[in-house]
Amino acid sequence: MSVIATAGCQSPAEAPSGPEQVYRDACLICHAGPGASAPDLTTLSAVNGGSFPMEEVIAIIDGRQDVRAHGSPMPVWGARHSTEELQALAAYLATIQQ
Repeated sequence: MSVIATAGCQSPAEAPSGPEQVYRDACLICHAGPGASAPDLTTLSAVNGGSFPMEEVIAIIDGRQDVRAHGSPMPVWGARHSTEELQALAAYLATIQQ
């Protein structure tokens, strides 16, 4: 008789999906940690007097508000994602504020 021990085994963590995945795939490359080439997206509320600037964030992400990074514009994510996806991303950013 063969016994397979499974005590202590855990299923792997689920891969993030939706706005968290977009954040990891599209945002962190420029907005992560010290020395990042763009502002830390987890401190937007802190640098805006404790209030998350939802409308401004959406306007930057969807391309209505131009943002320059090292002489070139930030990618316009509105051309790649639906309005609903961009709003979900902005809402996700609001939840990760420090």
